[in-house]
Amino acid sequence: MKKPRIGKPVKIVIEIVLLGLLALLFIRIMDAEQFQNIFTQITFRVFLAVLGFQLLLQLLGTFQWSLILREAGISRGPWRAFWSKMSGYSVTYLTPSMYFGGEPVRAVLYKDDGMSYQRVYATIALDKYIELFGKLPCILIGFSLLLLRVHTGWPVIALASLLIFSSVVLFLFLTVKLFNSRTFIVTFAKKLIRPFTRINRRAAVKVLRAMREFARDVAEVIRKKKVFYLAMILSVLVAVVEVLQTYYLLTVLGTPDIYDSFIIFASVVVQGLIGFLPGNLGGMEGTHLFVFSILWLGSTQSLIYSIVLRMGQMSMVLLGLMNLLLSRILKARRIGADRN
Repeated sequence: MKKPRIGKPVKIVIEIVLLGLLALLFIRIMDAEQFQNIFTQITFRVFLAVLGFQLLLQLLGTFQWSLILREAGISRGPWRAFWSKMSGYSVTYLTPSMYFGGEPVRAVLYKDDGMSYQRVYATIALDKYIELFGKLPCILIGFSLLLLRVHTGWPVIALASLLIFSSVVLFLFLTVKLFNSRTFIVTFAKKLIRPFTRINRRAAVKVLRAMREFARDVAEVIRKKKVFYLAMILSVLVAVVEVLQTYYLLTVLGTPDIYDSFIIFASVVVQGLIGFLPGNLGGMEGTHLFVFSILWLGSTQSLIYSIVLRMGQMSMVLLGLMNLLLSRILKARRIGADRN
């Protein structure tokens, strides 16, 4: 007997209720006078610094993707890559997880008539893989420091160490398979769609054919390992810049600690798992509140940190959405000119 699934509207209602409770919790435990005193330290210069960090993250991410595009033979210049990635980031940011969702937008904005969607998607998928696993070293450092900081028991440390070790092994396994096996993606796809083959064989064949083309494009893109390793180094550098951004904000809040910066950065793993609302609204703030409480940094500092970080991120989102709107307007004008 199948268990009843919770519908999306119910999940949203639950998230809104939890968000309201989180707001009440902030009000309950926050010192209004302390909040006002600390918030006055968030000057326009601080906002510009956070904006600079966010822009640097986007530029490094664009350079990382540009290396893959050049290797794939479909480079259209860094400017086009930057704005396509920026618009994709904006759509991704508005999803509950803030990890996936804007890839089709990035592909549509970047593609021209001489490119195939499969090849563009192959570069985006590889870029996303590198982006996610590039965060792994800093996340592992953060979780390790958290275990040392909270002075937990050996069973918990052993379990956490096992999870960390498993993550590293998974990354190494996938990397080796991508480089040494051209059929890995197709074989994996076959196992996934095997249960659906009996239901709709024609659709399963179409999916498998698309996966073969995708696997071929990925294999061609990563044929030079040096490019892959350079892109991975850039991805790790992006994570380091995020940690430094956190350290800068903690310095502004009067609690500078590089170890705490790694721990707070590692909380992105939890944030992506608990969000239901667009932009992970509530999920990010609740996670920061929990982590700041563990680190004895204070709920007031947690709220201010989340607000300032949101301001910087939303600035990039607005730029990406403006570019997306402008692209749609220009495309509509070109279609109208062709008809005339």
